[in-house]
Amino acid sequence: MTPDDAGDAGKGGATTAIGWRAALRRDVAVLLLLKALALALLWWLFFSPAHRAAADPVTTGRHMGLGAPAHAPATGGDPGHTGEQR
Repeated sequence: MTPDDAGDAGKGGATTAIGWRAALRRDVAVLLLLKALALALLWWLFFSPAHRAAADPVTTGRHMGLGAPAHAPATGGDPGHTGEQR
């Protein structure tokens, strides 16, 4: 009797035919495969090239506030000022 078969007495035929170490190896391999598939799915959903923002100099400067504002006020005065005198 081998150490693999020592604890298998009285158990199901599949366990005794395969051995507990081989069954454990198979279960761990299946779990690692499922984990790799889950990680690949997460990468595809959140980090794939289709989800990346543009990183050109104009966009980067606009996000950092280095470029000119998108719409400058036409009057050059107070943005809340309507131009009427009191």
